[in-house]
Amino acid sequence: MKILKIRLQNIHSLKGEHEIDFGAGVLAEAGLFAITGPTGSGKSTLLDVITLALYNRIARVDKSISNTVLEDDGGIMTRNMPSCYAEVEYLVNGKGYRSHWSIERNRNNNLNSRKQELVEIATGTIIETGTKTPDKNVEVIGLSYEQFVKAMVLSQGEFSKLLQAPRNERNKLLEDITGARSYRDIGRAVYQRYSRIKKEVELKEAGLESIELLTPETIAAKKAELKSLNESKPEIQKAFQDFNAKINTRKELLAKFKEEKEIEGFKDVLKKRLKDFEADKKRLDEHERLSGYNPDLLEYASSSKDVESIAQQLDGLEKSKSQENLQQRAHLESISKLVKEEVSITNANHELEKFRSRIVSLQAKEVGKRKEAALHQDQMNAYVKKVVQLGYSLPRAETPTQFKTQLDVVQNTVRKGIDVSGLDSMEALNIKLGSLRESNEKALDLLTKKEQALTLQKNIETYKTDLNEGNKKIKTLEKRVKILIDEVPVLNKEVQELSRLLDHQRKHQSLEQHRAQLEPHAPCPLCGSLEHPYASEEPYFDVKEELLNDKKNLLASKSHLIMSLEAENKAQYKDNARLQLEIDKFTAEYTEDKKVLVALAEQLKWNSDDNLENLQSRRNSLSERIKILEESKQAFQANSILKDLQESYHHWELTLQKYQHLKEERTKRYSGNTIDQESNALATCITRSIAKISSIGKQLEDATSKLKSAENQKSRILKKLHGIIESEHLESIEKLQAAILTEEAAHKFRSTNTKLNDGQSRLSEKEKILIKSLKELREKDDEKLSFERLTALFEESKFKWDELSVNIGKITQSLEDDKVTRERQQGVLTQLTLLKKDLVLWKTMNDLIGDANGSKFSNFVQDLTLEQLIGYANKRLSEFSDRYVLDIPTAEEAEKSDTLKIFDRYMGNARRSVRTLSGGETFLVSLAMAFALSDIASRNVKIESLFIDEGFGTLDPETLDQAITILEKMQNEGDKSVGVISHVGALKERITTQIQLDKSSLGYSSVSIVQ
Repeated sequence: MKILKIRLQNIHSLKGEHEIDFGAGVLAEAGLFAITGPTGSGKSTLLDVITLALYNRIARVDKSISNTVLEDDGGIMTRNMPSCYAEVEYLVNGKGYRSHWSIERNRNNNLNSRKQELVEIATGTIIETGTKTPDKNVEVIGLSYEQFVKAMVLSQGEFSKLLQAPRNERNKLLEDITGARSYRDIGRAVYQRYSRIKKEVELKEAGLESIELLTPETIAAKKAELKSLNESKPEIQKAFQDFNAKINTRKELLAKFKEEKEIEGFKDVLKKRLKDFEADKKRLDEHERLSGYNPDLLEYASSSKDVESIAQQLDGLEKSKSQENLQQRAHLESISKLVKEEVSITNANHELEKFRSRIVSLQAKEVGKRKEAALHQDQMNAYVKKVVQLGYSLPRAETPTQFKTQLDVVQNTVRKGIDVSGLDSMEALNIKLGSLRESNEKALDLLTKKEQALTLQKNIETYKTDLNEGNKKIKTLEKRVKILIDEVPVLNKEVQELSRLLDHQRKHQSLEQHRAQLEPHAPCPLCGSLEHPYASEEPYFDVKEELLNDKKNLLASKSHLIMSLEAENKAQYKDNARLQLEIDKFTAEYTEDKKVLVALAEQLKWNSDDNLENLQSRRNSLSERIKILEESKQAFQANSILKDLQESYHHWELTLQKYQHLKEERTKRYSGNTIDQESNALATCITRSIAKISSIGKQLEDATSKLKSAENQKSRILKKLHGIIESEHLESIEKLQAAILTEEAAHKFRSTNTKLNDGQSRLSEKEKILIKSLKELREKDDEKLSFERLTALFEESKFKWDELSVNIGKITQSLEDDKVTRERQQGVLTQLTLLKKDLVLWKTMNDLIGDANGSKFSNFVQDLTLEQLIGYANKRLSEFSDRYVLDIPTAEEAEKSDTLKIFDRYMGNARRSVRTLSGGETFLVSLAMAFALSDIASRNVKIESLFIDEGFGTLDPETLDQAITILEKMQNEGDKSVGVISHVGALKERITTQIQLDKSSLGYSSVSIVQ
């Protein structure tokens, strides 16, 4: 899997759109590149873009990115931006894919749902869209998010800590690096499950102890007692039922006696109410006899009311006619005043319409002239606007007198502006202005080239000074190296001589026992000599081992210093070569700029050797002349507009004069503005008045006819009523009216009469039922026993029955409770058996992998992981150096120190702790482990893009050089793309191809690729 290209917009501090191409251009050619920039500039953001586009995840948030995460954490979308996106193109098995992620805010400033898609680049086919895109990327790449991060982003710093940590701390670090926290969770879960089941068993056992059961003897006794009680039950129950029936009969009989007294009382009350109702009953009977004449009475009352109403209507009509005549005369007077002549009811409307037409005609002419004047005024103000846009102060035209004065002032100003130019036409001015502008542009180019030439000249001088200093430094370094090279052979010879003498002394000392066995004049068994000068006395050696060590250290120090000085000299040669290239480049640029500068000066007829201040002064003079001509150009344009404005002003003034004459003529006849409303209102009033007076006349005739008819109807009905009074022997119509009740009163009397009759019937029926009930109850009642004796016998039988029922219930419930308790005990025993079976299983599991914090299982798994990791790390380490081999401490070693061990092949396979490694050696080993984790995470996927995060700050120049050489070798052999994220200056100089992130004062960063 290889990253080809990333694109992003508004992610973290990277505001705007950015694109980085790893598959083509300088990054692809280099293969090894650095990602540099200050803290917070967005170096890690480039990695976030890749994981966000592929997996919807970033390193600093431990879950998938949702709208809630974006709003709460606010760490992905650049602040105050409406949208953002991340896109990555990658290659898998020869196929190119593009994965896109984006989100935006709507007009309510809320986040829409994110958009995500995976596209096959060659065909443009959309493979997946929406929330399933990350899963599809996992399927295509063959790596989950966690595997991808471990395989492609190598954090050497974490492995540096891992190397030197003791076992528990090392396993925790390894757990964090690999993300294998689930084993710790499993170990903790096993312990918790075991603890929970153990506690449940203890609770169940405690619960069994608290269960109490009846003994077999107690159960047998209770069953015998229950049998005896059930045998006596029928006799006691029968006695209770007999006395219960007798007492109930006596109670019912007493209640009926009480009811009999109540009925006698009701009969007395009913009798009194019937007597009180006799008068009302008589009125009701008379009403029922005479109520048939009520329609005649109603008709008489209605006809009398009609006669009265029509008479009132006639009186009102007469008054209305009189008022309307007065109103009509007032309207005629108003019309006469308006038209300024007398009018009558016959010609009022004609004269009014003739006057209105004359006034409307005058108003139309007046409005026409006013509109015409407004058009001329608008045209003038349009010209005024153009003049103002050219920079002249001229207010809008409101009145001719005021505007004329201001117009004269502007015309004078425009003439002065034209005179300043010294030209007589717009064409001549444009030609002159074009020539000056061309010269001004050339002057600007000349100044720019002059500044560039001065800067280049300064840079050349600076670099030459640096180059001279570099050459001096090289001579000094070479001189020091030569001296040291001359000293080393001499020192080396001294060390060899001292070493030889020291070895000889040690050999002599080892032959001391053999010297003691030598005999005078006997041959030496080793050399055959007959003389043994040192057989009896010690030989003298003046060799100081401490001096030898000092010489050796001095030799090593000078050798190391030679290497260091040669490396420094080599770097200085390289820096001098770079300085010379810069000097040559700047000299070429200076020569080219000088040629352009001379050519521009000749065109402008200036001196190219003048200083920058003089040249700037001459350009300022050009700019000032252009400004003056620009103002004159506006004066020429304004002069043309003012001519048109003057003509419009003449028409405006003339039209206003005509408008004023028409207005004065119309005002003499009519000074108002609503002639149509006034004339129409007066005409309407006259017309309505005529119509109303005519209508009232007709209404008077109709009312008179109706009054006569109503009086005839009233006389006919009155005659009929007199006949009824005579036949019914009544005194008057009023007596007849009084005898007939209202319907409400008649209904009330009828209701009372019905209730009394119904009460009599119900009381009679109730009395019959009571007599029958008394007869039946007396037959059932035992008259020999008094109520008190009967009650006492009943209470005694009830007490015996209740006592028997309670005793039977208690014994039955006790036996039932014991049965339920026994069933519950059996259930608990069954549960306890199952729990103990589970407890055995989970105790075994807990003994193997469980503990309170999950360390036991986690340590076991991480030890296995570490073995695998060390195997892969040793393969990688052999590619870097053949000196070291990593190993896990043995059980005996772990008791003293459980840090990781190494075999040092250069020291006879000596085994020692990794803590004895130097900073550079530690870096190489930890880098090998970082690559090993990448190999494990991507064992089924070919990884062709790697990013290494920091860890270079602790390296000396030689080790740093070695580390970079390793990375270059790995990149060349595997055709990988390797990015190193670092702040180390020496690394930036060694890896010249860089992705540089520069942070602005506003907190935003820009991205550039340099080589």
